[in-house]
Amino acid sequence: MVKQYIVFKSHEQMFALPVSIVKRVVEFPKFIILPEVPEYVLGAVEFNNTMVPIIDFKNKLFGEKVEENPSSKVILCNWEDNSLGLLIEEIIGITELTETDYEAEIERANLKRGYVDKFLKLKDDVVISINLTYLFDNKQEDQILDALEETASEGTFDDSTEE
Repeated sequence: MVKQYIVFKSHEQMFALPVSIVKRVVEFPKFIILPEVPEYVLGAVEFNNTMVPIIDFKNKLFGEKVEENPSSKVILCNWEDNSLGLLIEEIIGITELTETDYEAEIERANLKRGYVDKFLKLKDDVVISINLTYLFDNKQEDQILDALEETASEGTFDDSTEE
C-alpha cells in the first residue's frame, strides 16, 4: 500500500509522519518555556488560539539536542485530542512511500518500539513511520499536558491584550 508522508531526518535516520496528521511546517519559533517538563520539551507556542508543546525529536529519541540551523523546522501535528510540534533537523519532502514487511523481523529481534508504526521504503532507504500516540508514556504525556494547562491558565500566551 502506498500513502503520502512527510519525510524528515533526525540523527542521520529518516522518519515519516502521515500527511493526514500534519497541520503545518513552520520555521523554528520563539516559544514559551514550560516549567517542570522533561528536557526534550523545549516549550510551547500558540497556534490557532491553543498552546502547542514543542518537542525536540532528536533529544526525545536519541538524547541529543537539535542544533538550531536554517534547515531545522517544526512539524505541527494532531496528537491525541491536541496538537504537538516536533522540532526536527531537516525536512526531506512530502512523498508517497511503500510499506515493507520488516516489522515482523524487527519484532522477533525485540527491537521494535511502540512509537514505530511501520517501516517504509524511499528508493534504497528505510524510513521509520512514527506513531505519535506511543511517543510518550502516560507520565510523560501527563507532564506535558499539565504544564500546558498551567501556562494557559496563567494567561502567559495571551498576547491579545491591549496596551
